[in-house]
Amino acid sequence: MKISDIRFLPLDLPKFQFKEKVLEEYEPETKFYWWSEQHISERDRDVPFHNPMPIKPVHKELMEYVNKYLPFKGIVLCRLVRANEDVKPHTDDNYIDYKGPKNDCNTISKEFRDHQLDTEPCGYRLIIEGDRKSLYLTDGAPKIIDDKIVYGDITEHISTEVPESTDTFILKSYGSMHGVNKTENDDNRLLLFVTGWLDERLHRTIIERSLIKYGDYMK
Repeated sequence: MKISDIRFLPLDLPKFQFKEKVLEEYEPETKFYWWSEQHISERDRDVPFHNPMPIKPVHKELMEYVNKYLPFKGIVLCRLVRANEDVKPHTDDNYIDYKGPKNDCNTISKEFRDHQLDTEPCGYRLIIEGDRKSLYLTDGAPKIIDDKIVYGDITEHISTEVPESTDTFILKSYGSMHGVNKTENDDNRLLLFVTGWLDERLHRTIIERSLIKYGDYMK
């Protein structure tokens, strides 16, 4: 198995100890598709994803955790997201010259997109609160047809689980569909989403170590 074949894997990283503080300080700024969002990194939807972005002076303990344990040399996008409804199957792709079905997504530089493709799975997540089994994977590869994202037929539903011994997991961003089935009373769900330029050696070390500890949870 190649590391790039991994679609989902819990990570062998320490638990985050300040979840209640993050929940108390969470202030959503925007509604984006199925999520309410608070951006921790600065974001301009008219600028392609490429350069590391300034970090806002919010959620100090959370960003200290990110800087200590996640293998980023530069963060391009960091945000807290809350989904209190079902999230339809999608991928986390960004395209060089396509801004999404509502023309409201960022494009991405070819260099940064190539970096992500070369380091898959590259989508880091941290659970602040929420059901640890509601994320699922499915099949279907995205294509752009007549300026619209079109996914293949959904014929497979693969359940995932993040064990209580960790709060972090990684997802394959490109070409791997995933969604969320909201479960009853899961109204405080909150995840941290981070992407950027990775230290490839540290990134690979974390994945290899996590395969030893959480290989049974891998998808």
